[in-house]
Amino acid sequence: MDKVKQSYVIHSLDKAKKIFSMAYLFAQKLAEHDAVQLIVRPAKSKRTLEQNAKMWAMLTDIANQKQWVINGVLQTIKPAEWKDILNAALDQEMKVTQGINGGMVFLGKRTSQMSVKEMTDLIELMHAFGAEHNIKWSAPKTDFIFWEEAA
Repeated sequence: MDKVKQSYVIHSLDKAKKIFSMAYLFAQKLAEHDAVQLIVRPAKSKRTLEQNAKMWAMLTDIANQKQWVINGVLQTIKPAEWKDILNAALDQEMKVTQGINGGMVFLGKRTSQMSVKEMTDLIELMHAFGAEHNIKWSAPKTDFIFWEEAA
């Protein structure tokens, strides 16, 4: 049998028995042909869709209310550019490389690859930045608390 692999992620304990049953049946089928390895480990939960929506709403609020100096000129910038700025502040570092035709390219971390905790940290950083710069949020902070519970 060719290399066959299946992954099961348990999001709630009430579904654990069904998933273990499915994994058992799959392992039983594989065991007819070869040895089976079963690995159980904590899953790194990705950021939630709600967190992503909150992040973009906050970035839009910042972009609509705060200008930033780019190339020596104070200007309004796009939410995606604010994401790069705030994301770099989260890790307090930014990778820089040379562009193909000169100039510099900044390589940032992808928010789509962040865990629930990392996205929670980014949202909290955005709240702190907003407080320092008098940003008025379109949605109250209390509408989007308790991210840690999703982990």
